[in-house]
Amino acid sequence: MAVNSSFVSFDGGIQQLKGEDTLVIVPAILSTISGLGIVGNVLVLVVLIYVFTRQRASEAYVMLANLSATDLLILCLCAPMRAVTYYRRTWTLGLMACKTTEWIQHSCLAVKAFTLLAASQARHNFSSNPDDQSNFRQKNVLVTLVIIWTVALVFPIPDSVFSRLKEYGNISLCVSELTSDSQDVMRLYSKILPMAIYVLPIILAAACHIRTIFHIKPSAHEETLLARQYESSLVYLSIIALNALMMLPEWASWMWVRYSPGERCKPPAGLLIFGQVCVYLSSAFCPAILLTMHVPLRESLSSLCSQLTCRGAKNRLEIKGNANEMRAIVMKVLDERAGASTLTATERHPDTSCQTFADLEHFWSERRNTTVMEDSDPLPWERLNQRNVEL
Repeated sequence: MAVNSSFVSFDGGIQQLKGEDTLVIVPAILSTISGLGIVGNVLVLVVLIYVFTRQRASEAYVMLANLSATDLLILCLCAPMRAVTYYRRTWTLGLMACKTTEWIQHSCLAVKAFTLLAASQARHNFSSNPDDQSNFRQKNVLVTLVIIWTVALVFPIPDSVFSRLKEYGNISLCVSELTSDSQDVMRLYSKILPMAIYVLPIILAAACHIRTIFHIKPSAHEETLLARQYESSLVYLSIIALNALMMLPEWASWMWVRYSPGERCKPPAGLLIFGQVCVYLSSAFCPAILLTMHVPLRESLSSLCSQLTCRGAKNRLEIKGNANEMRAIVMKVLDERAGASTLTATERHPDTSCQTFADLEHFWSERRNTTVMEDSDPLPWERLNQRNVEL
């Protein structure tokens, strides 16, 4: 640590853990969560694409697709990077990864928070006036997404400016190290960042759904629609509550590191690891909530599975029918070839029982065409005996 600097924290995971159990357990947990979460979010995206092909895309569904894509990005980039760091116990991913690891994760967390807020507002507008669909415009949704991603990518930039590689003995460490000149500015920034991408979006999103639930008026003619609105509001509230609870250890330890008075008051390594694991658990649990509690998505998943099953059965029947047809064609061709070969053999040898040798054929033909005269008969006494017998 330099004289005019203050060590803040590790970036991309703790790189000086002690104990052989953390060498395997923590990377295994992160890898398992990442694998299950990737499968779940990909399934949600497939179901949403299937919904978009069958009906007009709503703003809330577009925001759910953006939420799943953000969770997928977190699980594909951030979780494996920390698993490698915990396994190697040193930073081996280079300076560029050290500069961007915290920036990518905080940007994705900001996108999740802003997306939940936008989806909550869209659900509130739909619940207030479900018959008016003119508010949804593709251009407006694209503008909203661009604003969300732009603000989310800009907010964590100051925190990544101070990320750098430090040589500690024979290993490299990725750390955030603040200079004495920037401590006051970064202390203010450390208060603004969690309020902007964690506290305020959660409060506003929850307020939108609570207001929607209280504004829903029961009606005998629209019981099904009201039930769907209640269920959708409960689903979004569950996701918001899950996100708030799972992010709490991460942001609590993040604030603790930056506002602790000395090195002895730093948070324990177990709390830091637990906070990071909870971040990835949130991204892995959101698909489970959407596919089990969100009735339209659950019905679309069932319809997609049944359609794929029927298509697979149809393809198997077609393959089986084609195999039978091919077998019949092959047998017919073989029969025709066998008949042709038999006919050829018959034409070559019409009657094998009447075949004669070529050397004796001329002799027998001459014998059949030869008339023996009586004068030249070599055995006249045989004929005399025959005449006597006849007489």
